[in-house]
Amino acid sequence: MSSASNVSPQFVTLLTDHQEVLRSYIISQIPNHADVRDILQEVNVVLCEKMNDFKLGTNFGAWACTVAYYTILDYRKKQKREGFLVFNEDLCQSLATQSEKREPAILEAKRRALQFCLGKLSPAHRELIEARYDDERGGMEQIAAETGRTRASLRVTLSRLRTTLRRCIHNTLAVEGGRL
Repeated sequence: MSSASNVSPQFVTLLTDHQEVLRSYIISQIPNHADVRDILQEVNVVLCEKMNDFKLGTNFGAWACTVAYYTILDYRKKQKREGFLVFNEDLCQSLATQSEKREPAILEAKRRALQFCLGKLSPAHRELIEARYDDERGGMEQIAAETGRTRASLRVTLSRLRTTLRRCIHNTLAVEGGRL
């Protein structure tokens, strides 16, 4: 593996800028959240090991997703050997093809729109959304207990907040000329 002193700043910038693209690509093909993190870490290691194979000025996202694709194939082979249910190869290839079509700029625009829209929520609602998606915070039962709500009430509130965020993101992207 290359030493840290040999890593070009351009490569680090590209790798950092493409983390959400890679995460999105992996999520589209791997159902387990913990496995997504592990695979993303493994992909990052492989990308750093192979950084000299990348030619600056070419499509970093396509190259990185190709590395992710082969890492996912290895993951699936391991899962299959261990007796886990694995998607049909045709379905996996279709998912990979659809994921490759995602543009990094669109994903970044959506991320910025989400941050903007979260900022428009009341502090209590923003905290509720953040609690729901914080892995270490616990599930719906714990959040309901912390907030003094029933699970049903919490579910309805979260559904309304997600709808509000979805509309805000859509409208923000429309104003910016983005697309969904």
